[in-house]
Amino acid sequence: MPDPDPSPPPPPSVGAATVEWLAPETATDGSTLTNLAGYRIYYGTDVKRMTSKIEVKNAGVLTYMIEGLKPATYYFAVTAINVHGQESARSNAGRKIIT
Repeated sequence: MPDPDPSPPPPPSVGAATVEWLAPETATDGSTLTNLAGYRIYYGTDVKRMTSKIEVKNAGVLTYMIEGLKPATYYFAVTAINVHGQESARSNAGRKIIT
């Protein structure tokens, strides 16, 4: 009797990363920040070239889950955006290994 067909291979693994940050309280000039509109999350597998980005258009959101990440080491940074579309400098990069 022939052997039954082997099970199909498992689907490629994908993972997720939760990015969390603190809301800024002051503008770059030191004044109280009153016009925060949201954030931009940058990420990628090269800390010097985080080319993927996500817009978070709610200043009250301080955490975001990025899903569908293939196995690799990812780096993440966040910027603040004001109501005029001006963007802060990027935060220090965080890192997560997706296996």
